[in-house]
Amino acid sequence: MLEPDARVVLLDQLRPPRDYRLLSAVATTFTLDLTTALVPPLAFASFELRDSPDPVAALEAVRSCTDRVDVFCQAGQISVPRQASDLMAFLEPMVHPVRRPRAGFLFHPKVWFLCYAAEGLPDQYRLLCSTRNLAGSQAWDAVVTLNGTHSYDAVPANAPLKALISHLPELAVEPLHPSRLERLRDLAERASHVAWTAPQGVQELAFHAFGVPDASDPVNFSGRRHLVVSPFCNDQGIAHLTGRSKDVTLVSRPAELDRLSSATLQRVGRVLVLNQAASLHEPQEADHVASIAGPEPHVVVDPQENGSVTDLHAKITIVERSYGRAHLFVGSPNATSSAYAGNVEFAVELAGRARELGIDAFLGDDSPFRDLLETYAATGGAEVDPSDDALRALQNQLRALAEVRFTLTVSPDGDAHRLALASLAPVPVRDGFSVTAGLLTVPGTAHALARVEPADLTFGGVATPNVTPFLILNATDPDGNELGTVVHAVLVNDPPSRLDEILARQVDTPEKFLRFLTLLLGLGNWDGLWVSNEQNAGDGAGRWGFGGGGWTGVLELVLGALADRREALADLDQLVSRLQQTESGRSVLPDGFDEFWVSVKKALDKLPRGKR
Repeated sequence: MLEPDARVVLLDQLRPPRDYRLLSAVATTFTLDLTTALVPPLAFASFELRDSPDPVAALEAVRSCTDRVDVFCQAGQISVPRQASDLMAFLEPMVHPVRRPRAGFLFHPKVWFLCYAAEGLPDQYRLLCSTRNLAGSQAWDAVVTLNGTHSYDAVPANAPLKALISHLPELAVEPLHPSRLERLRDLAERASHVAWTAPQGVQELAFHAFGVPDASDPVNFSGRRHLVVSPFCNDQGIAHLTGRSKDVTLVSRPAELDRLSSATLQRVGRVLVLNQAASLHEPQEADHVASIAGPEPHVVVDPQENGSVTDLHAKITIVERSYGRAHLFVGSPNATSSAYAGNVEFAVELAGRARELGIDAFLGDDSPFRDLLETYAATGGAEVDPSDDALRALQNQLRALAEVRFTLTVSPDGDAHRLALASLAPVPVRDGFSVTAGLLTVPGTAHALARVEPADLTFGGVATPNVTPFLILNATDPDGNELGTVVHAVLVNDPPSRLDEILARQVDTPEKFLRFLTLLLGLGNWDGLWVSNEQNAGDGAGRWGFGGGGWTGVLELVLGALADRREALADLDQLVSRLQQTESGRSVLPDGFDEFWVSVKKALDKLPRGKR
């Protein structure tokens, strides 16, 4: 379950059970990378990412799930990709930046709660409580995965999970659309009625939502032995977790350990860090997505939180008490004072026998985790690096900016559009700092924001597919240090054809069009719809188009969609109409498709409105 040498792949963790589909999901993360955010839709579509990446399949996977997924992240912690992908436009409605709970604290939980449905079968639920953000980090992390089914009676132990989900809309920078708000309320209610299947060796389960009003009673960390694994730590956090325990093992990063006081280090029996053998070399899911979405993202926000390939990022606390009992806590809280005094955090507590969940199970001679560690002689009392203070100041500047409500109002600009940036409050730029704002989709559009005044910028000549609510804000401090983030503005007068034009820009060959058609109408294997007409290809290279078998396959798909997937035909009709408006678009449609589609539309128009 928590083997530290098992590379848990998000794609596999989120994939629906056999015969099931995603009904709805909510996720929380501190940092968010838009490229990595493309992974979950691929999982929900049961897309095999390790096969040859297919941009059209990825596009349809993302497009089809945006109305069922909501992702909440700390405002100011969306990293800036090197290059925007068209697929990111379909992430817009599901990404919700949230405000800090209060000054000096952060929104930090890392949770997925998912509901899967299947015809004639009971709904199934899954909870992922992770130490990893929805970002491209390759640091060492931990995750607890729980599966469950509906319980007629409410489960009291699930109250913190329900409270966290219910609290999310209150923290969001922008109000949620009523349909999304209703879905979150439904998920919160469902969360209170899930009977979880305990992992092997676990006798009790408990959830803890920190920083959420009325969510949890104080957690009991008292015990006779403690193991604390945390990439970030301070004296107060360690004291909170270990109390008066005289048997404490601490695993952290060297720089964090060196900043602890000598008194704390004297009380800690063993101090360990990751060794050089712990480096990760295998590509993770985000590496595969990059080949679909564009170049690998450049994470410029909070590199300490994401970590490098050799960093520790897991957050685990084990408390052993009398009678051979152990309590294992996995989740987002670091061993710091802020984690338990004001941050929004979430953790799962697993209780069972010490021989299965205790410290020796993790640090014994046969433990894979122990093989990754080595003893560290911490000096203690080290001063904070000035560069850390500079980074923290830039991060706080970006978080303050990202909590401002921005709007981008679209108006005509010749054959293109003009986007007017405004804010509902003055932009809080600190003395000595400068800030620029630009469009994610159009490089080179950055303009300076005035200090302590509402935003007032204009971006002209923006093509319809490049209209976006995603802004890049870059902050520069007095010493020239620079940091950037992506901000989600409200798009006013969004061109109704924007997403259709993005689709048309991606579906730019007859082969891609038919691939999209088969995915949209629900067929996984599309090869049979294409025939190679080699006898008509004088150069021997073959010509792809509709043949007898191809028409039969398309007809079967369309008849099936007329019966039970009419909304998919309506979506396809929007793309066909967009392609038919230009010569280049018409060249994408296979020979004979126009006449065929006229017949389909006539059949669709004859259906009663309520049955479309």
